[in-house]
Amino acid sequence: MKRLGLLLLVLAGAAATAAQAGTTPAQRFSATVDTILAQPYQPDYVPLGFDAAFDTPVANTAPAEDYTSGSIPGAPDHADWPAAFRDVVVKSGDGTLLTGKLALHPGTHPGVVVVHGFNTNGKESVVRWAALLARNGFNVLAADQRDFKAENDAGYGYPGPRQTFGWKEAEDVLAAGRYLTAQPGVSSVGLVGFSLGGQDTVLALALDRKHVFAAGLNFSGPADQATQVDSTAVPAGCATPTCTYPATDALTALVVPPYDYTDACTVLNDAATYYATDPFAILSQENAFRRQVKVTVPLLNLYSADDSLVAPFEARMMAGYEAGNPLQRTVLLQRGEHAYFFDRWWQQRAILLYFKNLLPGAASDPTVETGATVGQTPGGAPAAAQLVDLGSPTRADADALLGPDPCDTARGAPGAAMP
Repeated sequence: MKRLGLLLLVLAGAAATAAQAGTTPAQRFSATVDTILAQPYQPDYVPLGFDAAFDTPVANTAPAEDYTSGSIPGAPDHADWPAAFRDVVVKSGDGTLLTGKLALHPGTHPGVVVVHGFNTNGKESVVRWAALLARNGFNVLAADQRDFKAENDAGYGYPGPRQTFGWKEAEDVLAAGRYLTAQPGVSSVGLVGFSLGGQDTVLALALDRKHVFAAGLNFSGPADQATQVDSTAVPAGCATPTCTYPATDALTALVVPPYDYTDACTVLNDAATYYATDPFAILSQENAFRRQVKVTVPLLNLYSADDSLVAPFEARMMAGYEAGNPLQRTVLLQRGEHAYFFDRWWQQRAILLYFKNLLPGAASDPTVETGATVGQTPGGAPAAAQLVDLGSPTRADADALLGPDPCDTARGAPGAAMP
């Protein structure tokens, strides 16, 4: 078994070298994705030992803990930020203030912005991923999006700037990229997001006209926010006013200040009033699957077929609009659940290999490494052998999967609009 593990590491190293050696951006992207999918993925991962990304011993836990109790400061399985991280405040394009954690290394090195999902505690849910990147030599910024708990506690959010489920948050992500780019010693910047943060990664990349970001990585981001909410409708295929969205509404009550909202549509109505628009117009800005055609840097979208929050058909929506773009690819794992996949070792390797190979300056930087900080569970087949075939969906196929405006189904699909 030790010989097998050594062989896998040697092969992985050889594949990484091949990915770095690609002569064109498209070749490097293709080789990098192949390298990631060649890594063994163990859906029956057993989290043993410690996570070496931290200053003191921190137990390795199941990835699902990251967005449950592991995201709550003070909880037994929440990891404290390494000493390398300091508190910062980022200003978004409209002046909204966002709390963040920043780690910079001496010298000049690439950086990564880590984007949290729809979690009450925002960036606290991505502390392990930020710490992983910092431990491997990247400069790192993990910043909240607007109106999460830290912003609410600091007086930066409600009743001021409101959550919009992706529209204004994409501007926040882009502002985080600008902030990290402006720091001394940051040579290039990548972007990785999880769940809502994955969606907002794609939306921010589409907004990025000044090439702030050099590469993007999306884990389980909704392809279209209206479709995502509609996918949770009870009864399925309903029409307003008979629709309810119990799963979405339960998350909304937990995540959106002042924590007395009982449904997502009320949040959208209040946000629309604050930003002088309407809910349909907000949702029309959140069609990541269509806006990815505006993304000009490498973009890898990863989904799981057993995801209980983002339905696997949303991977087909993303795939339909990437067709023909040699710098974009969507893959669907058979098993992994949501955003933080079952095999923490594999996901760590995927993130590190992606940015090592694709961020300018990273491949030649000896201080930027690709070592997972948690142990590996043996026995996993290559991830490439554990994918669901997405077929060859077209843009028309993707459009056919659009859901209606969940707050007024008679208005049709907000995601069909793209300015």
